[in-house]
Amino acid sequence: MDLLLIDDDEVDRTAIIRALRQSQTAFNVVEANCAFDGLSLAVERHFDGILLDYMLPDANGLDVLIKLNSMSTEQSAVIMLSRYEDEKLAQRCIEYGAQDFLLKDEVNPRILSRAIRYAKQRSSMATALRSSHEKLKELAEHDSLTKLVNRYGFELCLNRAIARARRGQGYLAVILLDLDDFKSINDTLGHQTGDVLLVKVAARLSTVLRDGDLIARLGGDEFVVLVTETDNKYFPMVVAKRLLQAFEKAFQLGPNEVMIGASVGVAFYNDAASNSSELMKCADIAMYRAKKLGRNQIQFYSEALDKEVRYRNHIESSLRIALKQQEFRVFYQAQVDAKTHCLVGMEALIRWEHAEDGLISPDQFLPIAEEIGFMEEIGDWVLLDACKQAKRWLDMLQPIGHKLTIAVNLSASQLANAHLYDKILHALRESALPAEALELEITESGLIEEPSERARVLNLINDLGVRFALDDFGTGFSTLEHLKHFPISILKIDKSFIASYDHDEKDTRLLAALLNFAQGFNVMAVAEGIETLEQANFCTERSCNVLQGYFFSRPIDASEFEAKFILPLLDAK
Repeated sequence: MDLLLIDDDEVDRTAIIRALRQSQTAFNVVEANCAFDGLSLAVERHFDGILLDYMLPDANGLDVLIKLNSMSTEQSAVIMLSRYEDEKLAQRCIEYGAQDFLLKDEVNPRILSRAIRYAKQRSSMATALRSSHEKLKELAEHDSLTKLVNRYGFELCLNRAIARARRGQGYLAVILLDLDDFKSINDTLGHQTGDVLLVKVAARLSTVLRDGDLIARLGGDEFVVLVTETDNKYFPMVVAKRLLQAFEKAFQLGPNEVMIGASVGVAFYNDAASNSSELMKCADIAMYRAKKLGRNQIQFYSEALDKEVRYRNHIESSLRIALKQQEFRVFYQAQVDAKTHCLVGMEALIRWEHAEDGLISPDQFLPIAEEIGFMEEIGDWVLLDACKQAKRWLDMLQPIGHKLTIAVNLSASQLANAHLYDKILHALRESALPAEALELEITESGLIEEPSERARVLNLINDLGVRFALDDFGTGFSTLEHLKHFPISILKIDKSFIASYDHDEKDTRLLAALLNFAQGFNVMAVAEGIETLEQANFCTERSCNVLQGYFFSRPIDASEFEAKFILPLLDAK
C-alpha cells in the first residue's frame, strides 16, 4: 500500500515508519514534514492512505483534512495522529472525513497496520456509498426514457429559480407543452413506437432551447420548459413559438412519418403566481385553454400580458396582408415658412386603417414591422405613394409657380438596403417628381453601422438633387460627425425641445443654441411640434426656417390636405 506520512516531528516519523516495516503488510511510505508539502504530494499522486499529524507548523490538521477531501473524487483513507487524548477532537476529525484517530503513544505494528487496513475499507465503502447516492439522485431526478429532468427534478430547479428571482430582477416563465392526440399514436402504432416518439420529441425540443433553459418531462406526453435570466418579457413568447415550430416537421418512426402537434401554456412568475405550485397550475390552465381553442397553439395565463401578446400577434399577422388589402394610408402634415406661415412642404406620415380596429397610429405597428422584417416593404410603398401625391399637387400649383417639397422618412432597414439608390431613383422616375422636391428624413441611429458605405450611397442620392434631413436633431449622439460626413442639409429640431423651451432658462437657452447651431452650419432648421403662436414666434425670431406642428395642422389625409392647403393657394391667385 502507498502511504503519505505528514508529520513535522522526525522522531515520530521514524517510529511510525519502523512500526510499519515490522507489520506483515508491505507499505511504501512517502514523507512530508509540513502541510504545504503534504498537500503538494497528494495533488501529484494518489495514496491508499494518509497518516496526518493533527498539529503541524503551518496548518491545523482539520484544515488539511478538509483540503484533502476537496481535492479529488478518488479519496484516500485518512488516519489522524495526535499526541494528546481528546474525545471531542477525535469525534470532530471523524466528522470532517477521517477514517480513524490514533494516539501516537499507542502506535505499534499491529495497531497501526490494522487501523490502516480498516481505514482503507471504510474509505472504499464511503466512496461506494457516495456513488450509489449520486446514482440514486440521478434516477430520482431524471426521466429514464428521455433522460430529461423529471417532475421531481424540475420542481427542485423551479424552486431554486424562483428564490433567485425574488432576490433579483428579470423574467421567469414556465412553458407547459402537451402533445395533441398522442393516445392515437399508442393505439395505432403501439406503446413502444409511442416511446420512440417521446424520445424524438425530447431531442428535437432540446435543440431549440438556449443552454440556460431547462426542459423536463413531467410524465406521459407532457413536457415543461423553464425560461430564466432574461430581461426581455417577450422572450418566453419567442421560446414558446420555437417549441411549437419544432412540430412543423414530421417525425420518422421506422417506416412511418408521423405529424403531431402540441398545445402550449405559458405562465409568468409574479404575473400569474408567486410560488412554484401555483405557477405550474397557471401554466396547466393556459395549456388546457390552448387545447379547448383548437390545439396546436400557445395560450398565456397572465390576463394583462395575454391581452398584450394577443394584440401583438394580431398586429403581426394583420401586417402581412395590410398592403395587399390596401389598408395603409399616407397622411400629410403641413410645413410652413417661419416668417410668412405660407405652405412650403409637407411630411408624409403613414397610418393604418385596419378593417376591424379602425385607425392605428404608427407607434403601435411600425416597431413590430421593423422586428419582423416588414418595414422595408412598407417604407418603399410610402415613398412611392407620397412622391406620386406630391407630383399631383405640384402639377396643380405649376400655373401659379408655387413650389413644394415632400419629406419622407427612411427606416433603418431601408438605409441598410444595398439597393437604396435604385429604389429612390425608381420612385422619382415612376412618379415623375423632380428630385429637388424630395426630402428624405433619416435618424442618427440609422447611420451608426457601416458609416462609410452609408455616406457613399447617400451622396449618390444627394447628387440626384434629393435633400437629406436629420430627424430628431439634438436627441442622438455624434451629431457633429454626422453633419461632417453625411450630406445633411436640413436639421429637424425634435419636438421635445419645443415643448419644454419655456420651462426654465436652461431649456430656453438650449433651444436657442440648437437653432443657432443650424444657422452656423448653414443648414435649414425645421422646428417640429409647434403648438402655440408663442413657440412659433420664438423659433422664428431665432432664424428658424420652417415650422411644423398642430398649431398649423395635424396630419390629415390627402383629400383634406388638398382642401385645406392646396386649393386656397390656387384661389388666392
